[in-house]
Amino acid sequence: MKKYLKIISVLALTGSILSCGKEEKIDNYYIVGTNAEYPPFEYMEKDKIVGFDVELMEMISQKTNIEFEWKNMNFDGLIPALQLKNINLAIAGMSITPQREKSIDFSVPYLTSKVAFIGNSNSDIKNIEQLKGKKIGVELGTNKEDTAREIEKAEVIPFISTVPALIALKNGKLDAMVVDESVAQNYIEKNKELILIGCLEGEPKAIAFPKGSIELKNAVNNALKELEKEGKIEQLKEKYGV
Repeated sequence: MKKYLKIISVLALTGSILSCGKEEKIDNYYIVGTNAEYPPFEYMEKDKIVGFDVELMEMISQKTNIEFEWKNMNFDGLIPALQLKNINLAIAGMSITPQREKSIDFSVPYLTSKVAFIGNSNSDIKNIEQLKGKKIGVELGTNKEDTAREIEKAEVIPFISTVPALIALKNGKLDAMVVDESVAQNYIEKNKELILIGCLEGEPKAIAFPKGSIELKNAVNNALKELEKEGKIEQLKEKYGV
């Protein structure tokens, strides 16, 4: 079966493709939600979504013979979209947490990433302990918000995506922001004024599904296990530095 990848905007998706409450499988065709503002997991390169998760999804497609289409949206909209079945699955560097497991299902984990705090080199803050009472930016809807709130008396400021948070940090409006370690490394490489403040242990990442998506989840799990056994996921980790 010929496979293809087509990027669509949130507004371009109509009810002719999906309808709330239907089975997760639609003629072997799926809508995959992501947030393409989180390099190296998923990001825009010209008009195309690329990154670790994108290549992983393409490998899964080859293993399962499914066709799929991307729906790029804000991260905090992914779980509601899964609950409403406006998307069939989501891959966006999403960590497994007990709170999320109450409302959505997850595949087997495909990697675990540390959580990193990054700051401005012009600041006196050089370690996590110095973030007490400081302004910390996070992406809305991510588990990084919970991580930031563990810092004593920190003022946690949610942003719709990492991009405005990054701009605020570079402009001195934040003392730090929280992202995955590989994302932090990517930002620091491209923004010389940024530094790594410190890292904490993170949660495993997985692909998310609406509750009860047994057939699709099983197919994806089998594909992930095969890709892991073949060393393909490890190759992707090395390629993207995650």
